[in-house]
Amino acid sequence: MTAEVLNIPELLAGLAGKDVKVWVEGDRLRCNAPAGALTPEFRDQLRDRKTEIIGFLNMARAAARQQPAIVPLQSHGTRTPIYAVPGHVGAPFSFSDLSKRLGDDQPFFALQPAGYDGRREPMDRIEDIVEYFAGQILEFQPSGPYVIAGYCSGAATAFELARLLSQRGAEVQCLVLFGPLHPSTYKVLPRLLIFFAKRRAAPLMRELAKLPSFGARVRFLASRFRNPGERLGRILSSVRDARETVKADPVLESRARVKSTAITALRRYTPIPYQGRVCMFLPNKAWVRSGAAPLRWLEIAPQAEIYYGPDACDAPRMLEEPDAPAIAELYRESTRRLPRSN
Repeated sequence: MTAEVLNIPELLAGLAGKDVKVWVEGDRLRCNAPAGALTPEFRDQLRDRKTEIIGFLNMARAAARQQPAIVPLQSHGTRTPIYAVPGHVGAPFSFSDLSKRLGDDQPFFALQPAGYDGRREPMDRIEDIVEYFAGQILEFQPSGPYVIAGYCSGAATAFELARLLSQRGAEVQCLVLFGPLHPSTYKVLPRLLIFFAKRRAAPLMRELAKLPSFGARVRFLASRFRNPGERLGRILSSVRDARETVKADPVLESRARVKSTAITALRRYTPIPYQGRVCMFLPNKAWVRSGAAPLRWLEIAPQAEIYYGPDACDAPRMLEEPDAPAIAELYRESTRRLPRSN
């Protein structure tokens, strides 16, 4: 990892993933890291980019006091700002790779749901989540234009957010849906089962495709499904361990509540027609049959434009490396049709 390939949000996200805590005291940058977590590459970046990091953390802290929902991934640039709703896990840094690939001229703000920081109770109605986001966006940037985006289950929140902002007279230049999960996915059990089964099977199919012969594929499958009882036992054990870990960690417990309430909100939500411009970015053409029912959005946004990622795009990680550059290029393609103000 080098300074040339990491922006500040990505660097901080990488450190957080290793339980490295970075904070500002006065004009000094402080760091606390588990043994072995702070690699020489990370150490060099903390030293060489201290001023940048302090500036970003101070800006984020100031924004959080006023607009805790708004997480700046890229705060500068001349293009129309993007305000993006993450999936039901609620992680704002899930947009880090995409933000980096869109470039330094594209302002990009992730929207962090209430409860993700453990300081508030999460909301279980999309209408309430949207009021929370809309109020802070209008305080942060009183006049548009805006691009409102949503990823996976966050697409429903983004859809309602764009509709509400437009209803209140704000200029929503475009509503962008990345891998949008239609609310009906969580309302119809067979569709939900198909969606999760295909999602679990996708990595297995990619491994199979790499093998050179039919015999090798048979041996691979045999090894994967040998002793199914033992395998099921390991899965159940890992689930129990994960639950115990969540209970022991208040941050993980609060984020588990965010996920649970987000799913409840999605089940309750029924979208109504939206007249603004909508662009849907699907990971690949095969994903239309994933069970996520993305084309059902056309029932209420029949003029929506659809852009497909490459065939090999990994749907659950479509906004991350190595697929982020392809999705970023599709977004740039869509902006060429936007008004010249973008």
